[in-house]
Amino acid sequence: MAVSATNAPLSGLSRRLVQDGLIAEDAVIHAIKGAEAQHIGLVAYLVDRQLVSADKIAVAASSEFGVPLLDLDAIDLDMEAVKSVDQRLLAKHRVLPLLLRGKRLFLGVSDPTAHAAIDEIKFQSGVRVDPIIVEQDKLDALVGKALEAVD
Repeated sequence: MAVSATNAPLSGLSRRLVQDGLIAEDAVIHAIKGAEAQHIGLVAYLVDRQLVSADKIAVAASSEFGVPLLDLDAIDLDMEAVKSVDQRLLAKHRVLPLLLRGKRLFLGVSDPTAHAAIDEIKFQSGVRVDPIIVEQDKLDALVGKALEAVD
């Protein structure tokens, strides 16, 4: 069985989005290249350009990686959790601390493959970091509000 060259770069979330019929294979390959050129994540690129809706990406990511999914509209912002992470890291990685329980931080992310962000926050905070999938557009809005509230 021959494998086409265009199938090779697709793995993880990008493959899942194509399999679920949310985006065409050539469009996601183009999006991957565009996201790399702009030094942003694939999820942010897709949502910013309205190629795939944030809620559909969140559901697909949760299912693909087995990471819990949370609707940010259903929670109140925990300022103690937000203050536990350097604000520059929150702005840089566009992630949001949701809950701090002992030595465990639940971190809202739109892309669970953003290992650099998770590792950097784990190192800075000194606690275990568990990612929780949230919608990119809601995450961006809430990160902005959280950063303003801390100031």
